[in-house]
Amino acid sequence: MKKFSVVIAEPSESIRRQLQELLKSHPRFEALTLAFDLQEAKDICDSMQADVLFISKNMLQQSTLANTQANLPFHTLTVCMSDSIDYAAQAFEHDAIDYLVHPISPERFNKCISKLSARLGTFNLEPLQQMQGLIKTMQFATQAKKVDPLIIKESGRIRIVEHDSIMWVGGAGNYVELHLIDEDRPILYRETLTEMANKLADFGFVRIHRSIIVKKHFISELKPTENGDYLVTLKNGTPLNFSRRYKQTMSEIF
Repeated sequence: MKKFSVVIAEPSESIRRQLQELLKSHPRFEALTLAFDLQEAKDICDSMQADVLFISKNMLQQSTLANTQANLPFHTLTVCMSDSIDYAAQAFEHDAIDYLVHPISPERFNKCISKLSARLGTFNLEPLQQMQGLIKTMQFATQAKKVDPLIIKESGRIRIVEHDSIMWVGGAGNYVELHLIDEDRPILYRETLTEMANKLADFGFVRIHRSIIVKKHFISELKPTENGDYLVTLKNGTPLNFSRRYKQTMSEIF
């Protein structure tokens, strides 16, 4: 079942917590991240292609809602929130999908989610996807392949990770651990190792173990072990196991 991504732009911590709790009853709607000002909300919705933006009246002036709507991705639906109904008419005039008044009851929130579900279910993204595919094909025909960075959600922030900064990747169930240059601790990214291996195969990464892919550029040494496997040492001194099951990738490394 498709999930819908949600951005919450609300300065009040108590209201943010309430929205996050209310969303837990609606697993199809996943809170991506928080935004703490109007520009940040726009940037996040654009970079993450968010489906829904819950935004407080405190972050808007009546004259700026139209501009906010115009600068959001075409399919991001806006839900305005306030502690009074005074702004409701302007919100609906500028195509807000709903208007919530604090305190928000579970019953009222459920109605809002029903509206969002109905509207989101009507979008047909196929024509846009076809057009985007055509544009990419034209770009690739005239210039070198462009590698989009990984957009990674962390607590309170969004990280942009370039592929060139990844030394190796370890599998962790439905997540992978990205081990980056000059960083001691790995960061989690929601993707299986197989999906990540396919994504990075064209950029110098090879699979050396059922739970490890590594960028060839960072390998400095291979040593055979007594059981027929190899010990791989990276340029920063990190040791990794190279399983004999993946010996066919040896030629790719050299």
